[in-house]
Amino acid sequence: MALATDYFVMLSGDDHAAGTSPGAAWRTIARVNSCAFRPGDHILFQANQSFHGNLRLGQNSAGQTNAPVIISSFGGGQAKLLAGRETGITIESAGWVTISNLTVLGEGTTNNLGYGILFDNRLDDFRRLEHVRIENVEVSGFGIFGILISGKQAGFDNVRVVDCDLHDNLRGGMEIAGRLPWDSPVYAHTNVEVTRCRAHHNSGDPHYDKNHSGSGMVLYEVDGGLFEGCSAWANGELCQHGNGGVGIWSCACRGVVIQHCESFGNRTRGGDGGGFDLDGGSIDCVLQYNYSHDNDGPGLMVYTYAYAAHADKGCIVRFNVSDNDSRRSRSYAGLWVRSDGNGITGLKVYNNTVRMGPWSNQTAYVDGNGVGAEFRNNILIGCGGAAPLVVEHPNGKLQFVNNLYWAGDAPFKIQWGDQAYMDLAGWRQATGQETLAGKIFGVIADPQLPGESIKTPQGNADWRQRLAAYKPLRESAVLSQGIAVGSEISKVEDCSDILGGVLTVKRWPLGAVGVGSM
Repeated sequence: MALATDYFVMLSGDDHAAGTSPGAAWRTIARVNSCAFRPGDHILFQANQSFHGNLRLGQNSAGQTNAPVIISSFGGGQAKLLAGRETGITIESAGWVTISNLTVLGEGTTNNLGYGILFDNRLDDFRRLEHVRIENVEVSGFGIFGILISGKQAGFDNVRVVDCDLHDNLRGGMEIAGRLPWDSPVYAHTNVEVTRCRAHHNSGDPHYDKNHSGSGMVLYEVDGGLFEGCSAWANGELCQHGNGGVGIWSCACRGVVIQHCESFGNRTRGGDGGGFDLDGGSIDCVLQYNYSHDNDGPGLMVYTYAYAAHADKGCIVRFNVSDNDSRRSRSYAGLWVRSDGNGITGLKVYNNTVRMGPWSNQTAYVDGNGVGAEFRNNILIGCGGAAPLVVEHPNGKLQFVNNLYWAGDAPFKIQWGDQAYMDLAGWRQATGQETLAGKIFGVIADPQLPGESIKTPQGNADWRQRLAAYKPLRESAVLSQGIAVGSEISKVEDCSDILGGVLTVKRWPLGAVGVGSM
């Protein structure tokens, strides 16, 4: 293989120069676009300088194993790429490409018509391209998404998006999504990780009604994915359609984990507008250790739609906090589960703390039509008259065991289909809920949480420290209740609460935060 080359771009450069040193740098993005690059080559823009144009690399500039083509800055700081009305960086049908340490700016959501960064696999055969890296990049001012990673047939394998800031884009912050037919039995992308990224003030397109808009970050048609340590806030404000945005979510995916993330203050003028979501076609996906608060829509959502490619099964929602969500619609809830498609089976929802403000009729809502799920060890707190639990279309495949319910100063009520129960004893006797192996579980009691959480704006990385507000006081009913562990939970060998407190079957709390944590 020929030796890799570093190419430099500076405002003081000359497009007729070799480009291979700062003293012989190129001057424009157009000169970069005219060149084909070899594996291992670096394209380096001088930090703290602004370059107008639209960078584009094609299949003839792909890297190879352990020798990616790298687009980055040199010197202290970041270079700015000013894209005007078009897409900032396009990588078409090329794998082993890394983009790092850059600021990519569009002309604003009302003027720009493109993406900030677009990786697009345009190959006609179903062959995933390998190795995409986007690291420490700020993307804003684009008319579609800040980042889109997609493909005509297949997409990409081994994708990493790390430490990126995606804000003030119209349709959304980031999508890693396929364009396969809705009923495709295969996935466009595999092995995708998004870590420590921030998506905020991506408004949603009020004129776009074909699909969702106004989300922070989305994985779609991904087999094996991760959101870790990300935050999404103030997205979706202009969305006016039923398909609104969600802060962080996945759809038509298998084996996606969303964990240690915060999603708050997301908005909608139509539907959705929530914090987190495992949406249609989710298989073996996990939503855990997340903090959702002050969103217009549901905090923790599990939903499948009528045309989902896969039947939803085997998902887990555990050790999350939802507080003061569902602010816009009284039909939503902090925890919201529903199927409008091929059903949801094997869903396990346990050890979540959900507290509802006076915005909704219910803290937890479950439509049992086609849903099989177990709800255990959750704390469900209704405020302002919200019922702790509302279940429509109840069925024998729903099981509630050892949950704590509290309605504050309002009369206690569980809505079970057409019947309202004003105490647990009547509900148990009529439905068999809150019983297991002949034993009685569940309690109506004040969990005595210390107080309201401190809502730190701007996606503060130390948000987990604020979860002390959800740690029950030692004299609370969370301790005196007695701890019951369901059969599926007792199989967890080593597990922790949302703050990392180690749990065992003998020391299992109610809710997301154990008394021993912190």
